[in-house]
Amino acid sequence: MPPLTRALAFAFVLLSPIGLVAKERNAVVIQADFGGAVMPGVVFAVDKTIPIFNVQPLIELYNIDAAARNLVYTAPVWPVGTVFISVVDPGVGTKRKSVVVKTKNGQFFVGPDNGSFGYVAQEFGVEAVREIDETVNRRPGTEWSHTFHGRDVYAYVAGKLAAGVITYEQVGPLLGTKVVELDLPKPVLKDGTVTGMIDSSRGHLGNTTCLIDRRTFDQLGLKEGDLAVVTIRRGQKVVWEETVPYARTFGDVPVGKNLMFINSSGFVAMAVNQGNFANTYNIDSGREWTLAVRKK
Repeated sequence: MPPLTRALAFAFVLLSPIGLVAKERNAVVIQADFGGAVMPGVVFAVDKTIPIFNVQPLIELYNIDAAARNLVYTAPVWPVGTVFISVVDPGVGTKRKSVVVKTKNGQFFVGPDNGSFGYVAQEFGVEAVREIDETVNRRPGTEWSHTFHGRDVYAYVAGKLAAGVITYEQVGPLLGTKVVELDLPKPVLKDGTVTGMIDSSRGHLGNTTCLIDRRTFDQLGLKEGDLAVVTIRRGQKVVWEETVPYARTFGDVPVGKNLMFINSSGFVAMAVNQGNFANTYNIDSGREWTLAVRKK
């Protein structure tokens, strides 16, 4: 091929759509305790090439611990550079800080520093925490709004960060490497019984989950198929007590039957096979609700 022909062919490859290498955008993953298309719309308006994903089902309303646990459950399967938005924010508009956390695995977490990022900080380590400078990183025209930071601040910043419109350093001032962590009670193992706070019970599946991690639970010596006595209390009052099988999965018991299992986050949970445990037995979550397990 003559030199001129080769040069023209090379130029064609560079200038044609197939030859152009598009700039890769980082994904934005959104979780919240409310639905709608507003936050995805804000991200999309920043850059229409950003891949946007909504976490479903919704996080339990006002449950910051559930938000924190869902983040640490979700994040490991996403690539370096992914930007997560977490909006479970009962203190919206108050003095809690709005931040972007960069973890040591190269991911970013945008939202209120209210405990939502405590578990990812523990799991991945924190490279830096920056407070969002709302004078330059707030959706224009929303300065009057104080109750929807998910739309006005977090989605806008996440979109700019994912698209490369701003660098991480341009988010705002450096706060250090510490985030707010939730002060939740640890599981207690005593006299052959392990007790933990119920932290989630109103999710889509209706499973009741408590803060008994699998390593603590293993100290009971229960094997799959063994029977366990499970007691649920609200304060000192016994709300529910029953002997149930410790099962590997839902299908290990007949449809409609109760079971105890270790959920995919590694914590003790109660379920009804193809049913709703929380609704069936009117179980709620919070500091006054506890679940205790002992071997039958």
